[in-house]
Amino acid sequence: MNRESLVPIFVAMLLVTQGSVVAGGIATEGTHSNADIEQQTQPADAEATADFELVSVASNVPVDGSGNLSLTFENTGKDISNARIAVQSPNESVRFGEAQNANQSGGNWSTGERRTVTYRLLAEEFAEIRNYPFQAFISYTTANGSRERTGPYTFDVQPTEPIRLERFEVMDISSNVQAGDTGTISLTLENTGRDVSDAVVSLQSQSDQLRLGESGNASQFVSEWATGEDVRVEYQVTASNDTVGGSYPFSISVSYGEDGSRNQTESQLIGVIPAPEQSFSLTDVNSTLRVGDEGVVTGSVTNEGPQVAENAVLVLRSQGENVFPRETEYALGTLESGESEPIRYRVDVSDDTDRGPRQFSFVVRYQNQDGDSRQSKPLETMVRVAPQRDEFVVEPRTESVEQGSSSTVSLVVTNNDDRTLRNIDARAFVDSPLTLEEDQAFIARLEPNESATIAFSLSAEGGALAGTYPMSIDFQYERPDGESQLSDTYEVPVRVTESEGNDLLSFLSGGILLPLILVLGVVLVGVGGFVALRRWRGGRGGRGG
Repeated sequence: MNRESLVPIFVAMLLVTQGSVVAGGIATEGTHSNADIEQQTQPADAEATADFELVSVASNVPVDGSGNLSLTFENTGKDISNARIAVQSPNESVRFGEAQNANQSGGNWSTGERRTVTYRLLAEEFAEIRNYPFQAFISYTTANGSRERTGPYTFDVQPTEPIRLERFEVMDISSNVQAGDTGTISLTLENTGRDVSDAVVSLQSQSDQLRLGESGNASQFVSEWATGEDVRVEYQVTASNDTVGGSYPFSISVSYGEDGSRNQTESQLIGVIPAPEQSFSLTDVNSTLRVGDEGVVTGSVTNEGPQVAENAVLVLRSQGENVFPRETEYALGTLESGESEPIRYRVDVSDDTDRGPRQFSFVVRYQNQDGDSRQSKPLETMVRVAPQRDEFVVEPRTESVEQGSSSTVSLVVTNNDDRTLRNIDARAFVDSPLTLEEDQAFIARLEPNESATIAFSLSAEGGALAGTYPMSIDFQYERPDGESQLSDTYEVPVRVTESEGNDLLSFLSGGILLPLILVLGVVLVGVGGFVALRRWRGGRGGRGG
């Protein structure tokens, strides 16, 4: 059979096909567009598993050529992370480039979510047009951190007839087109006939989901095309947001000049498998936000693929009232598919904010493989704001002073914050009848919940009444980022006690002193009068003798 006689056979085989796969003992209809062609969705006799279901299989590899293999799985179990999907071909006739196995990242995978992964596939010249068995395995990390592996999921891949356009043959079909984005279809054609010139390779989309510009078709020009030469042509394609997995049809034809005449091949159909929409996930979100304080929001952003995201930036779009991020953008750099990057936002929370959860909304801004700027779907997460609290706990250890004397007041200061605080400068203030002889104390560093003792020297006036008086104290300190803060003012009670040497004075001053003086005066006057009377009588007796 010559090459030209295969054309009608190939056209007949390129009719749109639908199929089913079996995973976990459940037959599921393939989820494809009605325009799918050469999808090669085959039964997959996967071992029963409660974790994943193989939903669909699509391939577009021709014999003696290269194409794509696309697998779609659904997570029917629990949420997992760091998933990887490995595939194996037991036959070297249809394999993954130089190897018979390949793997792709599945990233973080939520319950009920479907993931599509795509692999480059090669069919040798001696490959047959029949089903070749393949296996897939999924490894992942569970919630408790253990690494698990499930499978095998078995499925078949059938190469298509060689795609021949009379004297030209399509050797390779590849694309980086993603749902909801613009990408490139690359085709490699070989001239299997004589030298030609001024060739035009025309491509036309046969579906509404994938469009070649506004008109739906595009052409590439090849000035000289020698016998046996491979020529690579590229076309820009836009995929709609509703593009689903499977193979989408395009018609291809070649017009060329030979011996002064113009010739045109018949059109043939090729299948293009678009990748799923680029997606990202935000996980491990934690918050130290607190009413009336500054805190941080941390987490991890993962590029769930399928393509590289270049110059990615996480943008905080909304966070609610009375919550003020220091910066709204966090640079992630270039993220490979499956790669994660930690994020950290400093956020101020006003005193007017209510405690409780806040809805934060992020998007990832990035560049696709063509360098065009793109933006992800919103990444929503809940961030909790804790109630307001003091930075320090201040407890008196010794807090008394006697009237008219000096004493040392000792205080135990505990770091009540979640952060390490440094260069803590404490300053005390008192009013009469107390006087501070030393009003400053210093603590070099306090870890969270760590305590230190500080002391202040003060005195009480001699006429101070016994009782409790306030001593005010505040702290100026540094946070881990070097920012200086002034705390609220703390009140510490100081007791003024009576002096032991003043007991008699207290007794005398208690309403008894004045009467006692009067009595003593009367006594002294009486004694003086008695002495004077005796002297007077003694004098009279001497003169009479």
